[in-house]
Amino acid sequence: MSLGPAHAPTKSEVAYQALLRAIRTGELAPGQRVVLATLAEQLEMSQTPVRDALSLLAEQGLVVRRPNHTTVIGGQPAERSSEVSMLRSILEPEAAMLAAMRKDPGDVAGMAAACDAMDRALADGGPSATGDLNSRFHLAVARASGSPLLADFVGRVWRQMPLEGLTASGQLARAAREHRAVLDAVETGDRDAARALMAEHVGHAAEATEDYLRRVSQGGTRA
Repeated sequence: MSLGPAHAPTKSEVAYQALLRAIRTGELAPGQRVVLATLAEQLEMSQTPVRDALSLLAEQGLVVRRPNHTTVIGGQPAERSSEVSMLRSILEPEAAMLAAMRKDPGDVAGMAAACDAMDRALADGGPSATGDLNSRFHLAVARASGSPLLADFVGRVWRQMPLEGLTASGQLARAAREHRAVLDAVETGDRDAARALMAEHVGHAAEATEDYLRRVSQGGTRA
């Protein structure tokens, strides 16, 4: 078998992922004006890949280019956020339950590592990195279910997520505590507790997203 070289992300892809993460975590809030030169400076790259990234985000409706040549972060569609929350409430509690039934040491270690990394990021005050680690934990739980198909579904839902409610609303410490509770239930093999705790956690995220979008629509700011 002949394998080609592994794909290395382009600068445009790096810029896209960085901006998408900032939108999802609320660092770039709906309605906020963004300037190409400023973004390029912050990302420490030339304007060309950042312009490409903004074009892709515009195609997705995540940024809006206005006739006066200004660019703003698009409003997050409440319907899409609600749909993502609904799908998460179906898939992720089941994944946690299956993970507790398996109690695979390697998978549990992966979940624990995500929790540890998130705690360190919180202590260091790094919101962007912490947002990444939030998704890392949830995807680790999905993999721990032992179902590649379920893990794939959960991953797809997370890739479609327009906003991480607990991250955007400044409730990452709460998220970290709830992750630990899920981890403990999985580690002890308590499938009912794992399922219930994940369902509760996903519910809190949905409530936080709804509250954040309501405050933004009313001209409010992050908590």
